[in-house]
Amino acid sequence: MIKEKKSSNVPASLSTTKQYNGEDVYAQLKQDQYEKCYICERKLVTDYEVEHFKSEHNHPKLVQEWTNLFLACRYCNGKKSDSFDDNVYPLTTDVEEEISQRIDFGQNKAIFTTSVADVQHDNTVRMLNLFYNGKGKKRLRDHREESFFNYAKQKVIGFMKIVNDYLVNPTESNKNIVAEELDIDKELLGFKYWIIRDYNLNEIFKNHIIWNK
Repeated sequence: MIKEKKSSNVPASLSTTKQYNGEDVYAQLKQDQYEKCYICERKLVTDYEVEHFKSEHNHPKLVQEWTNLFLACRYCNGKKSDSFDDNVYPLTTDVEEEISQRIDFGQNKAIFTTSVADVQHDNTVRMLNLFYNGKGKKRLRDHREESFFNYAKQKVIGFMKIVNDYLVNPTESNKNIVAEELDIDKELLGFKYWIIRDYNLNEIFKNHIIWNK
């Protein structure tokens, strides 16, 4: 997850119809979010839905509120449902800075932690752990959860490889390859942000790891 942005141009259908998922809403959200799910940051092809930050069930008055609408993949939208209404708000929170996002290859799980002590950060960490690691004390994943986690793990492995290539051979060409994978339209920037930090490459790539500020 990273901080998101939202256009100030409110889609017309939100005021002229009773719908929250008109074609203009989809189009604007896809543009604002660079065609990525705002939770998992995977690219959206056809498997996406308009997601209510504050759920329809618990906050019916916000169903058509533009600032409450985001685009999410079907997996994340279904998992979130109405169980995580009190998360960090992605339009005003530097999510990638305040929530660490890593893959622990030894334990074969995603690790999410935060040093910010409030309900919103704790809820978001709990949600991400559920999405990537399954539920229960043993964190046993079902088939869809396993596929979801493995997709992220392979993307992280791929990024770590090009970072290692740069460290071994720090040419301008290899630097540009890393920088390109940090573009705003690329997937899993939250995980990549923490890889850059863990490799102590903040200073070199500082202009490439600032998104939606």
